[in-house]
Amino acid sequence: MNQSLPNYDNLIVTICYFISRQCNPDWIIEESRIDFIDMTYIYSGEADYVINHKTYHVKAGDLLCIPQHSLRSATTNPHNPMMCYPVNFLLHDFEHNEVSLPFPIVSHIGILDSLIHFYQELNVAWLEKKPGYILHSRTLFTGILYRLLSLLYYRNDLTFIDPRIRKVISYIAQHYTDKLSVELLAELVGLNPVYFGNLFKQCTGYCVKRYINQIKINHAENLLLSGEFTITATALKCGFDDIYYFSKLFKDIKGYSPSQVGQFH
Repeated sequence: MNQSLPNYDNLIVTICYFISRQCNPDWIIEESRIDFIDMTYIYSGEADYVINHKTYHVKAGDLLCIPQHSLRSATTNPHNPMMCYPVNFLLHDFEHNEVSLPFPIVSHIGILDSLIHFYQELNVAWLEKKPGYILHSRTLFTGILYRLLSLLYYRNDLTFIDPRIRKVISYIAQHYTDKLSVELLAELVGLNPVYFGNLFKQCTGYCVKRYINQIKINHAENLLLSGEFTITATALKCGFDDIYYFSKLFKDIKGYSPSQVGQFH
């Protein structure tokens, strides 16, 4: 929801290679220049990668992201061989321009069961090779990319948000057209309103009112794009009684007025 960050929504993913790798003690990657992005999630063991003449030691819980066109070589620790999920892939935008990921070469993200589950599903799809497996695999890997962008870049991954705030976020998503107040939401999770407001902003980056308005306006935009509702009807369906306030808030959040929605999509 942070509009100041670059947009990674329009990505086209092409998977070149994937494997669930359990390295032998003598495993090695000979030095070569790669024409793909190498993203490897290590869930056990250790290895040393040399990328553009710089050595990186990786271990369980690390995510390795080697940019396209890099010089790469690697060896594993023979006493603690690496186990990992490497994906070699290409990333383009809709104009077929190469896109790089905003990740460091090595990030320690820990052992995340939900992420491993995605990789396990990807492994099954890639091994079975049923009709449509490329589409299925691309969908699963796109889910992995989204999770990693949320975790490392957007920093809005709900996995690491206080469970009380997660509960409130879920409640807002179902009741945003109601008259919601900080006091009501704080009571929902048994917190002091002031403490709750501070915790909510710490977890989401938004004050409660701004977050609720953002959700309302996003839904309003969806309704307007459907072509089924007028601006006035949309405002009312999203919980706004004042059409002028709705229009002003819409432009404040989106950067354009409700009447201009079609021009930006």
